[in-house]
Amino acid sequence: MPTMKKKTLKSKIDDVLYDHSWLKATVHNGGALVVVIVSAFLFAFGFKCFLAPANGAQRLVSGGVSGVSQVIILFVDVISGDWITSNHHYDLFYSILYFGLNIPVFILAWRGIGKRFATLTLINVGLVSLFTQLLGFMDESVLFNIAKFCGENGGLITRALFAGVCTGISSSIAYRVGASAGGIDVVAYYIALKKSTLVGRYSVYINIVILSVYTLLSMADNSFSGDASAIAFTIALFSIVYMIMTMIVVDMINQRNKKVKVEIISTKEDLGKIIMANIPHGATLVHGTGAFTGSEKYIFTVIISMYEVKHTVQIIREADPSAFVTVVELKQVYGNFFIPPVK
Repeated sequence: MPTMKKKTLKSKIDDVLYDHSWLKATVHNGGALVVVIVSAFLFAFGFKCFLAPANGAQRLVSGGVSGVSQVIILFVDVISGDWITSNHHYDLFYSILYFGLNIPVFILAWRGIGKRFATLTLINVGLVSLFTQLLGFMDESVLFNIAKFCGENGGLITRALFAGVCTGISSSIAYRVGASAGGIDVVAYYIALKKSTLVGRYSVYINIVILSVYTLLSMADNSFSGDASAIAFTIALFSIVYMIMTMIVVDMINQRNKKVKVEIISTKEDLGKIIMANIPHGATLVHGTGAFTGSEKYIFTVIISMYEVKHTVQIIREADPSAFVTVVELKQVYGNFFIPPVK
């Protein structure tokens, strides 16, 4: 008599959640909300400590709506004689602009991506504005010391790398729970969904324009003097490092749009039906012969998203423990590839 396979704690929890849909929704949405809070804090922390520290250090240029907010503040300073910066209203104006500029982006997310995605994104944006203000009211010695230490140990390159890591993690963990950090992230995510490709590169394209405008305004703020122009150009170079670092981290962690090819060599012809019954993708069957044994083999090829690899391999190993499985990462897929819609 075959023995029953002992259930793991995870499978027991899944069974309970499956039988109680309201509890499953509560856990799912509650977990997403916690991730959104962490995402917002990481972004605000990276901005206050590394991008625009309050200790008088040179500000790096952020991307997306955050960068647009910086551009608007700088433009107002140019025409008003540094009124915002000299009166220490930078954080207040930044928070207001960051939230306000995200409203049309929220509408795009609501109509073009999904209502749950839009709602979580709006919460994220609101928390970023709140955390930016709160970090400004906190004991400044903490932020000052972090910014000062980075300035003395690596300078702008250290700040650019750390800021890129904070922003990249902030955006990518939000993507993992069906949300975003708002702004250009939403636009890039929308384009990536339509084209079924990676997200980070689209953010970089848009940010180049923002960076160029900010650099020109920085030069104009100092009457295009030689030294000031050189400093503005150097800041732009380090800001590019920040944006590239952000793109690398986002595309490394966000696996929704990464595709892989899974090839399975098996002796069971019905394995393809088992695979298609458990994942939302088709499979191709090719008949082959083992070069060493001369026995008949069935070769299955299936294209899946990176986050589906573990589940797919588990199904294959349970159906045929002797199957030979290879997984190859793909750069791009053309054709009708199913991606579960964002809620």
